[in-house]
Amino acid sequence: MISTAAMIAMAVAVGPSAGAQLFEEAPSALPSPQPCAASNEGCYSHYVLMVDLDNDGDQDLVFANGGGYYQPGETAPLAAYLNDGQGGFTEAGGALFGGFSGRVRQIAAGDVDGDGDVDLYLPDAFGLQPDALFISNGASPPVFRDLGQARIGRSSRAGATRFGDVDGDGDLDLVVTDWGDDPPSSAGTAAILLNDGMGAFTELSGGVPTTTDDVGTGPIDIDLFDADQDFDLDLLLASRSGDSLLFINRGDGRFDFADGALPGQPGPYVYGPAVCDIDGDGDLDLWLDNGSANRRAQLLVNSGDGQFIDETELRIPKPQNSRADDNRVQCVDVDHDGDFDVVIASLSGNERVLINDSAGYFNLRPWSFPKISDASLGIDLGDLDGDHKLDAVTAQGENGSYLNRVYLGTARQVADTYAPTFRGLHLNSSAAPGGVSSITIAVSDGAITDIGAGIARVFLVFDDGDQLDATFMGGDLYQLRSARIGSGTSVAALCAIDRAGNERCQDVSPTLAYP
Repeated sequence: MISTAAMIAMAVAVGPSAGAQLFEEAPSALPSPQPCAASNEGCYSHYVLMVDLDNDGDQDLVFANGGGYYQPGETAPLAAYLNDGQGGFTEAGGALFGGFSGRVRQIAAGDVDGDGDVDLYLPDAFGLQPDALFISNGASPPVFRDLGQARIGRSSRAGATRFGDVDGDGDLDLVVTDWGDDPPSSAGTAAILLNDGMGAFTELSGGVPTTTDDVGTGPIDIDLFDADQDFDLDLLLASRSGDSLLFINRGDGRFDFADGALPGQPGPYVYGPAVCDIDGDGDLDLWLDNGSANRRAQLLVNSGDGQFIDETELRIPKPQNSRADDNRVQCVDVDHDGDFDVVIASLSGNERVLINDSAGYFNLRPWSFPKISDASLGIDLGDLDGDHKLDAVTAQGENGSYLNRVYLGTARQVADTYAPTFRGLHLNSSAAPGGVSSITIAVSDGAITDIGAGIARVFLVFDDGDQLDATFMGGDLYQLRSARIGSGTSVAALCAIDRAGNERCQDVSPTLAYP
């Protein structure tokens, strides 16, 4: 039998093979010229999201643009592309967002006002203009109105932002970082802004500790996820300088520093971490780009209670753990076998894929992407053309032409036939028969992005045929509220359907019944 290492050595010896690629570039997918002030170039794009802007069921694209590396630089338009359902895109940023231009490092997307369509938050990166909160009118195509000054009223210095229900009340709150006035060396923290249920936000005083000992510097990314398996959202701050840090949610949106929860990170910086269960034990593990020595990716395995152990060298053979300057890791099930592989976007090297052996040990899958010299600062993955295969889009900046790229899944990929999985279920213990109860559900699918796992619907089915939909909380969590929960055996099943139409249901009536 030829070993994995020998096969990789043979692939390197003969060079890249187009026939081995899992992704191929679609150079005409994004209309030319790409929008920006510089003629014949793209914008300086820090970040990209696949998100359904027009509520038609396919994945559109938005890019966070403007500013420089850690200097204000020039403003740039918000680039937004509407998908025709087959991976053909029309640039519509000016029409949808009224010609907005700014210096934006990240975008938060979610339904903040409970009307069923997606809204966008664009914080300023350097405190030079008000943060924008674009509320969709739900039309087709939609029009987004900037209500940032009325509903948030702040001008941020933000490297990162995310929507998530941090206080458990059923609406999406807002987390936004502050990297100080001299990034990346200035101390940074994050602010928690609570939603009133209608899409207006008020900062929660003392939400995140602000003492210098408890924060990193230049926080360039964040993740909201359930680190300690108590079914609320905890907070990871990914630091440009110094260690990334974990904060544990008290349950009301206030966070405590989890001293010692993460091991040291000897690498130079962390730009884009990823969260997923790599070993199938039911808790969430962490990938940190550039976290270990010499810029290698760092893999931190959860002990089950929110304490993380560095198992990088055990689980990733060192020759296959590149020393490139990486900028983002994303958990995806590339081979659709029910476990999480990872795709890594690199500033100095090629995008690459590490395949999980189903026990949480990883090997490089050579030549998964075409060999292209560019400066990828962001990546997102999902199905763009409706063939149920993974596609990718990268955000380009810092050097080169800044031309963003779309990659479509090749015939080497198999279509997604794997249904969502449930990590767990939590019934609100304070609920009583006859009252309104809530349950929190942890569910994942084959692509974990910053706005969820690509789940189309999570719902309960009652024994009389009625159905009740859950709302997205952030991370892999969904919440459902009803007076019918806890009323004996009235619940028949919990179900989840992904965007490919794969469905999983399981009987949960014993779990939700009161004694």
